[in-house]
Amino acid sequence: MNVFRLKSSANSNKTNGTQSKASSISESVPVTHEPLLSPPADYSPSLQPALDESQQDKLEKLRTYIQSIMLPEDHEYYASEKGFVTDGTLKRYLRARKWEYEASKTMLENTVRWRRDYRPDELDPDYIKPEAETGKMYFDGFDNAGRPIWIMRPRQQNSKDADRQVKHIVFCLERGIRLMPAKVENIAIIVDFKDSAYAHNPSIATCKKFLDILSNHYPERLGIAFVVKSPWFFFTTFKMISPFMDPVTKAKIKFVHDEDKKGGKEDTKGMSNEWVNLKDYVPKDMLECEYGGTYNFSYDVDSYWNALLEHTGKPYKVIDYM
Repeated sequence: MNVFRLKSSANSNKTNGTQSKASSISESVPVTHEPLLSPPADYSPSLQPALDESQQDKLEKLRTYIQSIMLPEDHEYYASEKGFVTDGTLKRYLRARKWEYEASKTMLENTVRWRRDYRPDELDPDYIKPEAETGKMYFDGFDNAGRPIWIMRPRQQNSKDADRQVKHIVFCLERGIRLMPAKVENIAIIVDFKDSAYAHNPSIATCKKFLDILSNHYPERLGIAFVVKSPWFFFTTFKMISPFMDPVTKAKIKFVHDEDKKGGKEDTKGMSNEWVNLKDYVPKDMLECEYGGTYNFSYDVDSYWNALLEHTGKPYKVIDYM
């Protein structure tokens, strides 16, 4: 009888192996609704190498050009634009275009003009909040390199408003940038596909629009991405698009070992991406119990939203982009 009882519980809750360990931890640690939005003191940022003489020349040239097209100082958006076009931003655009000056200049100029129109850093939290009701994406914790962890759960999809879906993602990107501690310039993502179905995916048009914004206006902001409990349709799509992905970007995508699924790697034949354990990348006290950590976080929209705005600006704040 005990066997059947355990088996029934495992089937209904889909918990065994790693998740059983997570459950035992969560039962012994008090639940909190407060996300971890302050980095640990001992993080080790991944630093870029020093620029060589040629790269330094291109940086100075790009800086001079961008300064020549900036808004006038009395413009209402000038402070935001000035805070965006830092040397850190310029270097990311140069790296994204393999240090080809003209391509980098065009890319950055397009972003500057897009930001003037879209105002991504000034998106209204009250307009965005309905997208956050279910916790389909939120920040909680930092990895060993000090990168804010952006958790995505497609199963919690709650909206068909394509415009607001995209703005929600952009809002999160901007807030994630504001959570970055000193010397950190990108984020870590956990994409948790547990209990997800193909129907949970946003429309193709919405995905394309988001990918366009991410690749063209937020280059070099992805530090690493962990894929948890990947469903068949993700592997199928990934296998189709991976040959066309930038090798550097592709290498940042890691698949997390699923101890619940014996032989799970068989679904990924022909794929070269690394399989990893999250605990090797994230301090246990910065990782939610569900993923093998010791932080027993339960998402509550009001608690999360208030904490996020407290850390990143209510309704927003102007910063210098690292």
